[in-house]
Amino acid sequence: FVSGKEAIEEAETLIADAEERTSKAASSPNILSGFSFGARASPKVEEKKVEPVAEETPAEPEEAVWVEGLKNLFQNAFDTFIPPQTTTTSEKKVVAVDEKPKEQKAKVADSDFLDVVWGAETSARPTLNIAEMMKAFQVESEEAPAKATEKVSEEFKTLTLDAALQVKAHPEKVSWGGEDAGFSVGRTFGVFDGVSGAEKEKGKKLYSRSLAESMKKSTGKAGLSVKEITEKMTVAKELADDVATGASTAVVASVGEDNVLRALNLGDSVCLVLRDGAVAARTREIVHYFDCPYQLGDDSPDRPRDGTSLQAEIFGGDVIVAGSDGVFDNLSDADVCEIVSSFGPRTRSSAIAKKIVERSRTVSLDPQAVTPYSTVARGKSGYSAYRNGTGGKVDDISCIVVKAS
Repeated sequence: FVSGKEAIEEAETLIADAEERTSKAASSPNILSGFSFGARASPKVEEKKVEPVAEETPAEPEEAVWVEGLKNLFQNAFDTFIPPQTTTTSEKKVVAVDEKPKEQKAKVADSDFLDVVWGAETSARPTLNIAEMMKAFQVESEEAPAKATEKVSEEFKTLTLDAALQVKAHPEKVSWGGEDAGFSVGRTFGVFDGVSGAEKEKGKKLYSRSLAESMKKSTGKAGLSVKEITEKMTVAKELADDVATGASTAVVASVGEDNVLRALNLGDSVCLVLRDGAVAARTREIVHYFDCPYQLGDDSPDRPRDGTSLQAEIFGGDVIVAGSDGVFDNLSDADVCEIVSSFGPRTRSSAIAKKIVERSRTVSLDPQAVTPYSTVARGKSGYSAYRNGTGGKVDDISCIVVKAS
């Protein structure tokens, strides 16, 4: 190794050489000044030669910046350099002790730039950022010190929920309330769509209502995981198999204290998360074939564990809409978004749910309306009423709207 002094002397030599190469050449004497021209030559007079003094031309501004920057670079580097400890070997050689240096690294300002001069034969003069170049040498930057990532500890707040359920029976089932049911307790809610085509025994409770009542009783105020929802739904199904009649689809969701929505869907009901006028998350329907959704019932092979699940983070201002096929057979996701967006931020969820149900009923009675159901039923055997691809689907309608704030 060399001492700091020796290195600086070497650096000064290099700098002097650079200054000499980048300075303008001194004025040269006229080599013909010693001769005269004309018809006659004048006698030669010896004169004392005076060596011309070459005026030192100051470096170009760019070169001066370069030279000054290089000087500062070497000076800063070696001012903070501490020679390593040495030891003498058996062969009387002085060597450095191999240990990790604990000394402070050289510091270079980010504003320092080197305008590299490649020589008179080329005009290429790339500008290099010292901070970037020094990364290879593990040199710290003075103006951009390594900043530890500051963790902004914002106080976490569990969202407040405003939930409302609206149920509207099929026009022909108004006298006994229809086959749809729902519940909302604490941070958990669900919609159960009674299957019209399932056989029913007189004198028994409807399967959909039995499920809703069981979930309402077994659910507390705290949020539930998908596993807990599945377990509670399994117990509710076993009870309904004994005391109820018919069959039902189900969509049950819960917003945990961690502001995460967890939903279980068995059938063709839907749960949407709307954010800023668009769908942020959606459950997936599960059917055996068209118009035959997965369903819970004494004669059905389907079980809660067969359903699809959804997990989505909820933010303040989000609106969750869970509805039976009475809603989503007649309204598209875009239609639901339009209805929700038509209300102000302070509107209660009950007003939104009521509007969705009323619009669904209006569309269901319109034979000229283009609906999600008519689009799929068009051309299918047994669905001649939808051969033109238009028409609503009259059904029981159930909807829950949950506003997060």
